Amino acid sequence: MSDLTPIFDTLLKGREAPPTKRPPEKTTDEFLNEAYRICTLVTQLHTQLRGLRQAYLSTANPRRTHLRTVSSSTSPPLVLTDRDREEIDANAKLTLRDLNARIRALEDAEQLRQSTEAALLAKRFSRSFGGKLGAWAAGSGVVSSLPKSAEHVAAEAAARQVGAHRESVILYLRQRLQEVARTQQRMMETRLAREIEKSRSIPGRGKGAFAMAGGGGGQAGVGMGGELGSAAAAAAAAGGGGVGFVVAEEDEEERRRRKRMSSVGDQNLTAEQRQMFEKGNQDMLQHFETTLDKVRTAEKSLVEISELQNLLVSNLATQSAHIDQLVAESFETTEGVGKGNTELKKSAARASPARYTFLAATGLCAFLVIWDLVI
Repeated sequence: MSDLTPIFDTLLKGREAPPTKRPPEKTTDEFLNEAYRICTLVTQLHTQLRGLRQAYLSTANPRRTHLRTVSSSTSPPLVLTDRDREEIDANAKLTLRDLNARIRALEDAEQLRQSTEAALLAKRFSRSFGGKLGAWAAGSGVVSSLPKSAEHVAAEAAARQVGAHRESVILYLRQRLQEVARTQQRMMETRLAREIEKSRSIPGRGKGAFAMAGGGGGQAGVGMGGELGSAAAAAAAAGGGGVGFVVAEEDEEERRRRKRMSSVGDQNLTAEQRQMFEKGNQDMLQHFETTLDKVRTAEKSLVEISELQNLLVSNLATQSAHIDQLVAESFETTEGVGKGNTELKKSAARASPARYTFLAATGLCAFLVIWDLVI
């Protein structure tokens, strides 16, 4: 978003109002300094994830030329290996946990500061016995319900305002962190969906390639299709259940057709063709085992990210409720101050039996002392 301060200053100048004051570049508030540091780290992590998104979601196999280009430049890589993606996931989760811990520590420190400040204010404005007796004699009624002084009310309002501001800062940091976690989760879900879609498209290509081999191609395509179909179904059952991806199974008619083609193709296969097709089946099976491992790893990472996301959501809900409570207390304090001032004026205007009793007792004591001195 562009800086609108100069435009606002121009409008203020047209109304003969003073311009806005620039905030100081450095603040002595350690809370805000730590909040700025956390916000900077969150922004950097979000920028890095968005810069790596295209390469992270690419399903192309990395080449040596790409690896040399990436190693010799500082720009985001065009193609990533599976190990690179796993490292990105692990580093992102570790950074998210670390930032969440720092925000929690900042919140704990702020709660401790608020409780300490409340205790200091209560101790600072606590009335002594003489002050309570004088207030009772002045007609304030019950000592426990004495109205607070204007200075006490102002100090409590200032402390509550600072607390609400810092709670809002913590809420903002949690929202930014939740946005980064949501970005990481969407990247992992998209990557898992593309891996499963890629594994589903391989059996069709395998059947088409081996069908051109001649008479024995039918059996090879059948064998490989069966292996790949079962492996894809296993991958979906093991890894896709947590994120909602389902691999379609072959219908019964297709299986019967492949079975007939297999029985016919057995008579036309040579030993060399059998060996070649068995090797192809083993390669495909190994590929789907690798895909299954990727799916399981991605599912595990998604579960961890989801747990962190749920934790952030619960913290945001608690933080929002606390801020709403502080705002409500601020309004109640303002109303209470107005009512207290009104009651104080009323009590000062009306006659008080306690005041007359105190004055009579004081006059009697003074009369007795003077009488004793005179006599």
